[in-house]
Amino acid sequence: MAMESRVSSVAKNQRALKVVWIALLFAMFAYTAVVFVFRSSEPPDLGKEARIAFLAGGAVLAIASLLIYRFSLSERSLRKKFLETQDQEQKKRIEELSNRLLLPHVVPWGINESVVLLGFVLSFLSKNPMDIIPFSVTATVLQIHMYPRVKELVERTKDSV
Repeated sequence: MAMESRVSSVAKNQRALKVVWIALLFAMFAYTAVVFVFRSSEPPDLGKEARIAFLAGGAVLAIASLLIYRFSLSERSLRKKFLETQDQEQKKRIEELSNRLLLPHVVPWGINESVVLLGFVLSFLSKNPMDIIPFSVTATVLQIHMYPRVKELVERTKDSV
């Protein structure tokens, strides 16, 4: 019974992350749609320098998101998380590792959403809905790449330690 509850804990974490992942992905689509629905007929009034600044900010956020995701879920980091629970029984360690995988997923996803929000703000300031496209595409690609795989990570880490 205890093993079943531990395994179901990993599955619950996986399901919870999938729900959050899907919600954030839909939010990204919604921001993009809102910009096109409420576009202005006025001419753009934002300079080239401001657009470049927004694009640079979006690029920095996208790179930061990818680096955080890569390093926080790297083999080394996962082993470290798992080894920090050495004094616990194996089943409890698996559950603990599963719990420790929640934050390394959610933080980069929040940063991905920030990329789209930068494009959202830029589009409203510039009155050009097309300005959101590079931000939206970048964030969506990152979000899809960062699909939650808690069960796979737990199994891979457990087997490599």
